[in-house]
Amino acid sequence: MGTGMRYSVSWKFMATAGALCGIAAAGCAHFESPADDGSVRPDGVAFGLRVDETLERLEEHCAATSVRDVDVALPGFTRQAQIDCEGFSYFGAPRKAELVFGDDRLVIVWILTEKSEELALERAFRQEFGAPSHVTPAFTAFADDRAAVRKDIPEALFYAEEVAQPFRGWFDSEAGT
Repeated sequence: MGTGMRYSVSWKFMATAGALCGIAAAGCAHFESPADDGSVRPDGVAFGLRVDETLERLEEHCAATSVRDVDVALPGFTRQAQIDCEGFSYFGAPRKAELVFGDDRLVIVWILTEKSEELALERAFRQEFGAPSHVTPAFTAFADDRAAVRKDIPEALFYAEEVAQPFRGWFDSEAGT
């Protein structure tokens, strides 16, 4: 299944949460990687930054990067782009990270993991964030922390406040809450 398909399917569920509130102008705090401070949040990432600013930050974190336009049906955004980062160090191994931008602001980070790491990754998320807000066969979500461990497609997910409402709607819909 292609990357675009994964997002469009996810966002179809999320769209039921309603339109996004306003777009925040400032970026979120820099997130440190497990190698830096033991956090599960990825290093070199700051939500709200433009594509060019994010590429500059990723220079030391990616073996290779590419930028492309994508159609991920982000509600409230007119243009979406994605940086694919190969060799991103996360959870003890080089990974592919997919950084999604809405109207040239970073709003979503997906980091591909391995199915065999699911339990350890979920344990690390629980240690950092506490009890999950939603648990389904497809994901364990920590909506108040804007993070999730995806199980249907093994990956770690982090997202900006701008897209928190549709993600929570997706989590609620899938969890039957």
